[in-house]
Amino acid sequence: MEVILTNKTKYILPNAKILKKIAKKVLKHENQPTKHISVGVFYVDANEIQKINNEYRKKDKPTDVITFRLVDNPEHKKICKQNFAFDYDKNMGGIYIGEIFICVEVADEQAHEWGHTLNREVAELFVHGMLHVLGHDHEEEREREIMRNSELDLTNFLDKIIKK
Repeated sequence: MEVILTNKTKYILPNAKILKKIAKKVLKHENQPTKHISVGVFYVDANEIQKINNEYRKKDKPTDVITFRLVDNPEHKKICKQNFAFDYDKNMGGIYIGEIFICVEVADEQAHEWGHTLNREVAELFVHGMLHVLGHDHEEEREREIMRNSELDLTNFLDKIIKK
């Protein structure tokens, strides 16, 4: 598992090593391999996420996280070279599954609302984004329930690696 992190903000946030631990836990929870998979993560400000949200979702306002799934996997098959040969990048030695944009300013507001740290909120948003790139969604009630239960299952793990 590789996390390619770009921090476009002034904040000191969970680094790639911490995100990699979280990503591996999410992958294991979702019965996915933890090798030969990469994800891009971008910490951005409210202006940048608003532009992305407007361009891709036609919502002209900031949001907490936007995810771009690059591997279509509605059946939740194992993400591996055999199942996704066209997505496999031999130069990288794996599959780049998507990109997660986290707005630090919105995350900071939400952290205050929920009574936890910015780092904890960013970690939760990263889990949410990882579930999206792995094929989860929350458009329908049943999907929302499945995704939320997965997020709750993974919350306990976050308590062990992110300081409240």
